[in-house]
This record gives sequence, C-alpha cells and structure tokens, in this order.
Amino acid sequence: MRTVGMYLIFAAVVVRTAVVLSGRTEFPFVIALLVSYGLLLFGETWFQRRKSLPYLQFSKAKVAYLILQSVLVIGALILSSYEDFLAMLFVPLSLESVSFFGRRIGYTIIGNFSLVMILTLLFSDVGELFGLAMGILYSGVCFLFGGYAHEVQKAQATRDQNEIMFNQLQTVHRQLQGYTDQIASLAVEKERNRLARELHDSVTQTVFSMNLAAQSAYLLLDKEPPRAATQLLRIEELAASAQREIQSLVSQLRPCPIAEADLPKALQQLAVEHQLRDGSRVLLEIQGEGTLPESVAIGLYSIAHEALVNVSKHSGKCEAIVRLNLSKDHSCLEIEDHGRGFNPEMALGQPGHLGLAGMVERAGEIGWRLSVLSKHGRGTRILVTENPSGDQAWDR
Repeated sequence: MRTVGMYLIFAAVVVRTAVVLSGRTEFPFVIALLVSYGLLLFGETWFQRRKSLPYLQFSKAKVAYLILQSVLVIGALILSSYEDFLAMLFVPLSLESVSFFGRRIGYTIIGNFSLVMILTLLFSDVGELFGLAMGILYSGVCFLFGGYAHEVQKAQATRDQNEIMFNQLQTVHRQLQGYTDQIASLAVEKERNRLARELHDSVTQTVFSMNLAAQSAYLLLDKEPPRAATQLLRIEELAASAQREIQSLVSQLRPCPIAEADLPKALQQLAVEHQLRDGSRVLLEIQGEGTLPESVAIGLYSIAHEALVNVSKHSGKCEAIVRLNLSKDHSCLEIEDHGRGFNPEMALGQPGHLGLAGMVERAGEIGWRLSVLSKHGRGTRILVTENPSGDQAWDR
C-alpha cells in the first residue's frame, strides 16, 4: 500500500504537469526530470523488495539517492516557474527518509525538505504569501507521511519480534514435547523395573520353592511315598500362591479404576477383589467428601493395593482396615493390620519387602509422605499424608 501511494502521487504530478505545462518551452525539460525521478523511484522500490540484493544498504547510498531526487524536484520547480504542485514529489521522499534512517534523522531530513519548499515557493508567480502557504501545506503533508512511515516501521518491528517469539515458542514447545516423551519413557521404564523387582521378589522365589519341592518329591516317591505326598501338597500350595501373586501383578497392569470412578468406590472394589481372591477381609472407613486430583488418587490407590498385598503375604492375618480421610484441611490414607509385624528400617530394601520401597516411591511421586509404624507381634500401620513442605517421602 505504501508503494502504491507513492506511485499514485507521482502519476498525479505527471498528469498535472502535462495539463499545465503542455505547449510551453520548458515542458520537455520538466518531463525529462520527472522521468528521471520516476526511474529512480521505481528502481529503489524494486531493489527494496529483493532483500538479497545489495540495494541502498549503505547510508551514503541512501543519502545520495535522496539528494539526487531532491535536486530533480527543485530543478522541476525552477524550470516550471515554481508550479507548486511539483512540491508533492517531496512526499514520497519524506516517507523514504523515515524508512531509511528512522524517525529522528528522517524528521530532520523532512525539515530540510520543508525549508527548501518554502524558500522555493516564495518566488512563485502567484506571490510570496501564496508560496508561503503552499510551502507550509506541503510541509505538513510531508511530516504526516513521515509519521505514517514511522508507524509502519513500528508495526513491522513488532511483527518481526512476534515472529521471532513465535519461532522461539515453537522451539521450546518441541523441546518440552521431547522432555515429555523422555519423562513418559522413564516412567514406563521405572514401572517395568518395579514389576521386574516384584516378580523376582515374589513369583520367582515361589517357583524356585516349587522346583525344590518337586525334586524332593521325586526322590521320596519310591522310598517314602507318604512324605512324597506331603511334598506334592506343598507344591500345590506354592502353585496357588504363585497364581495369587501373578493375579495381583496383572491387576496392577490393568487400567486403574480411578479413571472410571472416584477413590472411595475404587477402594471398595479393591476390597471386594481381595476377599474374592484370597478370602481376606478388608474393612473400609471413609470420612469427608472432598476430592483429590486424579494423579494423587491414582497414587493413593496404588499404595493401598500394594499394602493389602503385603498384608496377605506377610502379616499372617486375613483382615485389614483401610481408612480414607477426605477432609479439606487433613486428607490422609491409612492401612492397618494386626498381624505379626516387622522392623521397617531393616525391611526397607531387603528381599521380600520390595513392595514397601514401591509405596515410598509412589508417595514421593504425588508429593505425599509415607509413615510406617510396625513392631514384631503388634501389627503394622501405614499412614500416607500430604507433604506440602517437600521433605523426604519416607518417615519411620
């Protein structure tokens, strides 16, 4: 639009010149100056559109262009007996001055254009007063177009900055997407390692015991059949235990029921599943009606699931109590049994108690804190509470 406006101003001046000066002796000379002005104007805009070409990129070349164009306009004014409309050719030059050098230097150049126009038009045939008025008028138009050029520059600078920021945001988005994929991969790898530890800690040891019992039964089959039968019963018990352990691990691989129901309903379903699987009795006590974020609810469900598995495997009792408090000021989860108990500090990290390490990890992932209170012969109490301070997730 800016280029079209400059071309229209130039075309209007050429048409006006042809009407006013046609048939006069100075007409060919003025037209020659206007043609030169137009060629420079078209050439400058043509090179400007091709930013890869070295068009007017140096200040000296830009200054030379403006001086040459100014000389052509002044020459046309003088040859035409100071026809004031030719001063309109300073308008495109004013716009280009601000575009070349910015507002401060550009306005200084426009001020020089205005001084030249006023001094030149003072000597017009219509009188000094008319020449002064037209000079001031054209000066105002030049400053107006210079201000327009400055606003265009600001808009272009803002657009360029927005484009840079957009590209930076795209780069950051791609980086974040890569980090998200890495975190997801690490989470999958972490879960895979946890399940591998669980398999090694439970099913693998059970299968190893089944193998020893089978070998013992094979050796006693001919010599002491009654003892061999005892070993076969032992194998049957171990097989049932391995089946329960595999079912427990498989249930952890299934989508968490939190996705379809809230945490209290999911815990009720978990209690029913344990009773159906191994006859364990799970009492559920719920207080409050608050809600938890889905990630926190899933983490608490997983901790409750692992704790009940440990009750079935290690406590020696078939009964546990799960307490869930959903009060806004004090949310917590508690799993308690009255079994044989254990020493938490000695058990953490030892074979047979990898589930405890998994519960501590899950508590830390959701920003909660897990406490274990247990003594031999006095049962076990696991308490999971919010941890706003960000301290370690394990308390014993």
